[in-house]
Amino acid sequence: MTRHPRFSVITIVRDGEVHLAEAVESLRHQSVEDWELHIVDDGSSDGTLEIATDLADGDPGRIHLHRHPGGENRGMSASRNLGLRHAAGEFVTWLDHDDRFLPRKLEGLHEAMDRSPEAVAVIGPCRRWWTWSASDIEDEDQTLPARVLDTLLPPPGLLPVFLENPRAVPLAPLVRRRPLVAMGGHVERFRGMYEDQAFLARLMFRHPVFVIPEVLHLYRQHESSCVAQTHRSGLEVQTRRRFLHWLAMEFETCGPRDEKLRLEIARATRATRSWRFRRWQRMLINLRSRDVAR
Repeated sequence: MTRHPRFSVITIVRDGEVHLAEAVESLRHQSVEDWELHIVDDGSSDGTLEIATDLADGDPGRIHLHRHPGGENRGMSASRNLGLRHAAGEFVTWLDHDDRFLPRKLEGLHEAMDRSPEAVAVIGPCRRWWTWSASDIEDEDQTLPARVLDTLLPPPGLLPVFLENPRAVPLAPLVRRRPLVAMGGHVERFRGMYEDQAFLARLMFRHPVFVIPEVLHLYRQHESSCVAQTHRSGLEVQTRRRFLHWLAMEFETCGPRDEKLRLEIARATRATRSWRFRRWQRMLINLRSRDVAR
């Protein structure tokens, strides 16, 4: 009988040749060895596919490479779901190609799951990682309210926290695979920005989550990230508005009957009404910056 690994880790990547091998190396340095890795290439045009192939060929028992049919680019959520369809572990988590796990990531989250067997997911703060480069900006540990730490949160979990403060959105929970598959995985209409928040909302509307205080995840900060590109384009407010409209519909369908949360979603949506002006303002700033650089 085939013995499945305890942990399935999913790494999605598009044009990530610079950092992919380093991310995988951080997985090799985990304090537990009972893991498998599913790398999903989302239509890369650089040397990513060759690097991923070498990684999989070098450890075929644990590292697996997947692509969309025809090597298409289908977006972040569809790529995460492709990895999920191949995952065999009891627990699933995600390691983006430009991030790193600290050595106790898998062990620490699993210990918390053992302490709270009612939890479907365990999540904790990340570290915004600037010092990987020559940046003068200091690393910053994400701050979550003390009231939610070392606590099992029923639905809607942390959703009210990161609705109020988008910088408080945590990364890469450890989730029990069976309920994760049953709820449909990731929301494929979100191809890039806000795909993580849509997924966490879908998860936290349905299941209790346990929140740990320990930082176990390095979130690399760089100019080619999805978040940085969206902000440069001036689309961040429009994209947030789209997410909030989806969230309001999701709340009516399966959210807890929490009038305070409904009002908070409505308030956050009203705050995005000026998205057209903000996009125009960002475009003007970008044009001026290009003129100065000439």
